[in-house]
Amino acid sequence: MSNTWKIYILTLISFFVGTSQFVISGILDEVAASVGVSLSAAGQIITVFALATAIGTPVVMAMTAKTGRRKQLLLALAITLLGVILTVALRGYGFLLLSRIVLGVGSGVFVVTSYATAANLAPAGRQASAMSNVSLGFSSSLVFGVPIGRVVAVAYDWKVIFWGIGLFTLLGIFAVAR
Repeated sequence: MSNTWKIYILTLISFFVGTSQFVISGILDEVAASVGVSLSAAGQIITVFALATAIGTPVVMAMTAKTGRRKQLLLALAITLLGVILTVALRGYGFLLLSRIVLGVGSGVFVVTSYATAANLAPAGRQASAMSNVSLGFSSSLVFGVPIGRVVAVAYDWKVIFWGIGLFTLLGIFAVAR
């Protein structure tokens, strides 16, 4: 597989990882009703995610500094998948907070590692373009992932969007492993 395709795969995976991060803002009312808390209390899951990303990402990156980027990507996707599984499998506000912490760490590690990996995969002079492709995946998760998540949450259940993210994260694990 050419490096260009690898960058495109990272971009696609970035879309789903970004959606796991941002979709919660579009479905917060559904989540609050589901776990039986106020909208402002449910908003704390966004704060917890951000704190987990800010604190957990540097810790995990420092712990895995000597690990290859592929293994870091696989670790980040495995952590993200664990967070998704916790989100859909466990009930209650406390477990939702826990799942958002796990997702925050996985997402943060994936973001950092995918930018570095894309830059390394790109030919000389094209590193910025490769990194912008990965950025496009994250940015498009705001533009497309959040509204799609809202539609799915209203039509079915808010956890269905996380089932989809989990499926694509699992496919991402297989793609990165290859």
